[in-house]
Parts: sequence; C-alpha cells; structure tokens
Amino acid sequence: MVRLFIVAMVFFVSGVANASGLYECEEVDRSTWLTETQLTQQLKEKGWQEVRRMKPDGGCWEVYGTTPDGQRVEGYFDPVTGEQLILAQRGRILFRKEE
Repeated sequence: MVRLFIVAMVFFVSGVANASGLYECEEVDRSTWLTETQLTQQLKEKGWQEVRRMKPDGGCWEVYGTTPDGQRVEGYFDPVTGEQLILAQRGRILFRKEE
C-alpha cells in the first residue's frame, strides 16, 4: 500500500512540475515572434511602468511587470502580435481575452 502511494505521488509531482502556466498559445514558428525588446517597447508605449522579467511559456510570452495602474502582474501575450491574452495577480485572473 505504501509503495502504491509513493508511485502515485511521483506521477502527481512530476505532472505538476511539467504543467504549463496560465495560458497556452497556438504554436507558431519562433522566427516570427516579437523580440523581448519589441514587446517591452509595446508595453511601455501602452503605459506599463515596468517590465521585470519575460520568458516563453506555453507558446506565449509570459511577462512579469507593473501595469499603467500600478498593479504588479503576470501576463501572457501573443508572441507575434503582442496582444494581451491574460493578466493575473497572485493567482487571481484580472483579465482574460474572450475567445
């Protein structure tokens, strides 16, 4: 019984570790993506106060920064257009693009 529990926990934990973030984008050729600099510039032009960190996640750009309202958020953006897809703060969804 203990062995079964341990095996189940290993599968559960490994599944959680490999889980993606809050949003997944449609796969597109990486050469068509905006660069970090280009997306940062777009966000600054929209009034973002700060872009602290950015990384690819789930085929999107995942951005950590401060919105024009001063909210520190995690956001997912379309990698080609820079369109905002989702914004979250401490696990709470603030905005989600309607599909």
